[in-house]
Amino acid sequence: MVKKTSAKTSFGTLQNPDHVPNAVIIHSSFSPEGGLNYCIVTPGADHYRLRVFDTTTGNIKNDYEEKEGDGKWTSVSWGAVTESGVNGASKKKRRSSLGASSPVLALGHTNGHISIYSLVHGRVIHQLSGSHTGKVNDFCFSKNGTRGFSAGEDGLICEWDIAQGVEMSKFQAETKSVKKIRLNHEEDMMLTAGHSMKLWDLESREVIKNFTGHASAITNVVFSANDKFLASTAEQDRFINLWDCTRENQQEGNITALTLDNTVSHIDISAGNAVLAISEEGTAGLWQNAQSASGTSSSSAKANKKKRYTTRACDCLVKVESSRGDNALIPLLAGSFTPQGSMILARGSTIKPVFEKVEFQNEDGSLKEKEMIMTRAPVTGFLMDESAQAASNLKATKKAYDETTVTVVGAADFAMAAPNMEVDSDNSDNEEGEKMEGRTMEEKLQDLAVEDSATNSTGKKSKQTNKNKIPTPKANSLQQMLIQALHSNDTQLLEACLTFNNVEVIRNTIRRLPTAYVIPFLTQVIHKFQQKPNRGEALLEWIKAVLLIHTAYLMTVPDLIEKLSNFYQTLDSRVSVFQKLLNLHGRLDLVMSQIEMRQQYEAEDTTNQASTVYVEDEDDEEGDDLDLDMEDDEDDDLVGEADAFDEEEVRNDILC
Repeated sequence: MVKKTSAKTSFGTLQNPDHVPNAVIIHSSFSPEGGLNYCIVTPGADHYRLRVFDTTTGNIKNDYEEKEGDGKWTSVSWGAVTESGVNGASKKKRRSSLGASSPVLALGHTNGHISIYSLVHGRVIHQLSGSHTGKVNDFCFSKNGTRGFSAGEDGLICEWDIAQGVEMSKFQAETKSVKKIRLNHEEDMMLTAGHSMKLWDLESREVIKNFTGHASAITNVVFSANDKFLASTAEQDRFINLWDCTRENQQEGNITALTLDNTVSHIDISAGNAVLAISEEGTAGLWQNAQSASGTSSSSAKANKKKRYTTRACDCLVKVESSRGDNALIPLLAGSFTPQGSMILARGSTIKPVFEKVEFQNEDGSLKEKEMIMTRAPVTGFLMDESAQAASNLKATKKAYDETTVTVVGAADFAMAAPNMEVDSDNSDNEEGEKMEGRTMEEKLQDLAVEDSATNSTGKKSKQTNKNKIPTPKANSLQQMLIQALHSNDTQLLEACLTFNNVEVIRNTIRRLPTAYVIPFLTQVIHKFQQKPNRGEALLEWIKAVLLIHTAYLMTVPDLIEKLSNFYQTLDSRVSVFQKLLNLHGRLDLVMSQIEMRQQYEAEDTTNQASTVYVEDEDDEEGDDLDLDMEDDEDDDLVGEADAFDEEEVRNDILC
């Protein structure tokens, strides 16, 4: 019944401390026995965390984390197994526990193993392994809890003896993966779903019907109470398709489609064939008598063909809005019908969800409203509720800060005062003048010689004493600036203090900070960290210094959990995207390495370049030109020889 969804977390919503976004939800669902228990699976930095809540009290009943080496959880399914007595118990206790059933959760793993986790014992009581070669996509229990059926990525359907932990039988249902598997209430038919769906006879293992299914992978499959129809949803699909499951009707298409405004994450069917659906947006839709939308009662084939593709909007839309006046939507996490005819909804934060039973029908069976808008106090995800008595008493004793009695100190206030300096100097000058008039010139010259020698001998010592002199404390030191900013609630001055990023300076400042200002400073820094997460690296140094240095004082604060829970929620939401960032980082590294190798290959690979290129036509033309040049040279040589012979004959004739 549950689809793996990723909550839409934006840094803009963190600016409002009354709304804390949910972390990524891997799985969330109510137990099938009327919603007495609610389980939710959220990711951590390197493992998944399973928590089970009691919907009556809202307290956590079980908290379980993945074990190293078991592989990631790929499916979570509710069921009940028969208790056979705990090892070491007496025979009387074993007899009393024999035949009693306790709620369990089947956890599928990526390595093909299945763990049966008991809510009563708080641990894994059975391990099923050795059949699936790939990850387990879904698991379903029989009514008596002795058998179970698993569907895997390898397309196999395996039947298990849960108590013995051994495989009873298996068969190949699909060539591709099987995403969902369900048994009808009579346990004589079984449905397997991937993109398409098949309805099997459980005893003969033969296909009864083939359904067309959805365009994307199917995420939820639920049989009606009378097993006459079933509902299915798929990834990124806002349609809920209803299918006829009777053996007499061989129709393979959907009989009708129910629509919501957003992708459906949860569905449930009541005993009266009412359908409840929760969207990823956090709203819920209700349909009464969902099967009545089909055309099975009409005898006309043409009418059946028309009604086969009809869609139907919800009869009642359920929303939960904030009572703070901003009409902010409080998201619904999951929903289910109860045996009493009402529905139970989980809303708010994944840290501490709130459960509420809602009556949606009148006494005559009609819906109370077409649009049910409930106004509730916003859930901030705090570990302590704001309406608690301690918090209310704290708010009552808080007083507004009055600046009329504040005195702002400056640098001059820390200097040593010198009262009546001018009067004393005037009197001393008069006295010295009278003494100088009564002395001779020789005495005056001796005094001047003594003063010159004294200044020459003590010049070096005076420089050293000036260096060792303790400086007067100033009001513009970082510690004083920080105290003044917190005392007067000066935001600009506090921002000026937070610009320092030297770790040693930060720790010395926090070490000298009075304990009365520790909680106000920590609250201010955490609020700035939520408003602008891109400053996280600088602000975390201040937060870390406070937590390390003032640990002893923080442990004595009675409402520390309430003050730091918002900071914990923010860190949880930031860590939830760590796995996605790692996947993106790996893909980018792969792409960049391929580009770098291609460029390097193109730069170094010169083996395909020919050192000499021979063109036949050009060589023939060059050869013809060369022959013509040689013939011209021979003709020139013959002409030259003839001219020389004629000159020699003329010379001989002259001599004669």
